[in-house]
Amino acid sequence: MVGLQYLSTVQTQNSLQSPSANILPGPVNAVTFSSSGGTYVLTGSSDRAIHLSRAVPNNSNSQAVIETTTPIQKYEAHGYSVLDIAVTADNARFASVGGDRQVFLWDVEQGTTTRRWTGHNSRVEAVQFAGDGDSVVVTGSADTTINIWDTRSSGYKPIQTLTEATDTVSTLHVHMGTYSIASGSYDGHARIYDVRMGKTTVDVLAHPVTSVRCSSDGNALLASTLDGYIRLLDRMDGKLLNAFGGEKGGSGKGHSYRNSELRVRSVFAMGDAVVLSGSEEGTAGAAAFAWDVIKGEVIAAVPVGEKVKAVSCVAWNEGVGDWAAGCSDGAVRVYG
Repeated sequence: MVGLQYLSTVQTQNSLQSPSANILPGPVNAVTFSSSGGTYVLTGSSDRAIHLSRAVPNNSNSQAVIETTTPIQKYEAHGYSVLDIAVTADNARFASVGGDRQVFLWDVEQGTTTRRWTGHNSRVEAVQFAGDGDSVVVTGSADTTINIWDTRSSGYKPIQTLTEATDTVSTLHVHMGTYSIASGSYDGHARIYDVRMGKTTVDVLAHPVTSVRCSSDGNALLASTLDGYIRLLDRMDGKLLNAFGGEKGGSGKGHSYRNSELRVRSVFAMGDAVVLSGSEEGTAGAAAFAWDVIKGEVIAAVPVGEKVKAVSCVAWNEGVGDWAAGCSDGAVRVYG
């Protein structure tokens, strides 16, 4: 067995009716589950390291979650904050990017980097795998470019560079079903690149974009912006299908959804039936929010602590049905 699965014998403790909480030395910027069941969670933080922890219990009790006091594995090579992480489908490799302008490709089991690319000239904020067998790495940077790297090539230059953005490319999502790359930039534009057709679709959102995510079928785009809204757009014509957040759709259980200053991520959950997002600190502290995709109503507002300034990133584990929140206080909380 390779990759993240080799750690399956690690012992953990069960904690009922409460989230797990790994406390990292710095604010958490990225969180993602391992592929094929999401047994593990990878987190990137301002401490310049990637931490690997167990995310689900060994037993079949769906109410049980894991209380992990220390990471199972720590990957260290970055010289600055880790800003994003992506994992391959076979869990054998992952890619990480950050403030040091480099793109690292890691061997999970060996704990070492196998490739280091240096084609960006500013911090790298987003990374995704693409291509057959996850043979391609796509990165977005504050230098306004998207670089595409071939993991099978011995070269150290990108095989393609996309230059349409005029400000930081803060977020990416690759949808292999439609052979497309969705991107969001601080120039207020969401762009979708159709790789097969060589065509680019642009949606003007007028506010810096902090997160983009394609629906499972690729027909809709979820985009978070710094005006405090998350918009669901039709990919074909850009029509607004629904909006989440704002004054009317951003409150629940005393908490208000806010996103006006920080890069906050949002994702689809529960088979695209729910929108899950982090949030900046409100009057009652920071919280993670969930909305019904069709009705646009808040169905959950999960507080993470009165002194937490933001839930910067969230991840949904479709195979198990749990989710993770990365917070500015260094905590990574996994909920059942």
